[in-house]
Amino acid sequence: MRRYVFAAILMSSVSPASSARLVNGSFEQSVPASVNQKVTLGAGSKALPGWMVDSGDIDLISTYWTASDGRRSIDLNGTRRGTISTTVQNTIVGRTYDVRFDMAANPKGKPNAKVIRVSAGLESATFSRDSAGGSRSAMQWATTLFTFTSTAVNQILTFRALNGTESGAAIDNVRVSLQPVPLPASAPLAILGIAVLVLLRRRAPNQS
Repeated sequence: MRRYVFAAILMSSVSPASSARLVNGSFEQSVPASVNQKVTLGAGSKALPGWMVDSGDIDLISTYWTASDGRRSIDLNGTRRGTISTTVQNTIVGRTYDVRFDMAANPKGKPNAKVIRVSAGLESATFSRDSAGGSRSAMQWATTLFTFTSTAVNQILTFRALNGTESGAAIDNVRVSLQPVPLPASAPLAILGIAVLVLLRRRAPNQS
């Protein structure tokens, strides 16, 4: 019996498997499928499956510069500042998620520092990348972390350009993962105590 209690305690410390996902996180899918160097997508465009251009416009980059993952990426500034969003599907309301994405700066144009805001649920954060030293063949991609607590099963995730005109921040390889639930500070001691009690019980002599 005690072995089952012990197993239950261990299982309670393990986070449930998360089926949260987003579609087309590396922007490899588009309509039309073929893109020569880059194409500008305006507000309302659904050319990127899984994504919506909410305002302004963006550039879907193909061969114009080297992507972080696959062959494509996004410049959040097309001819002006743009905003795009996607839905993170099947989240657990109240749980915390990590969104990782690769970010770089368009090496062309001013300002050198390209700033964006990422938001989901009740959280938002600003991120910046500098184009100094970068080039179209060496974009200096860096993995960036944004964290949010889910407020809906299907959670909207938004990327918005905050500065620049035709030369903005580049994003690629957007992915999401569920944060594990940490054990309470007292849990290791409780588990150890149960283990000791079970061991002592097994070693105790039988009394008739």
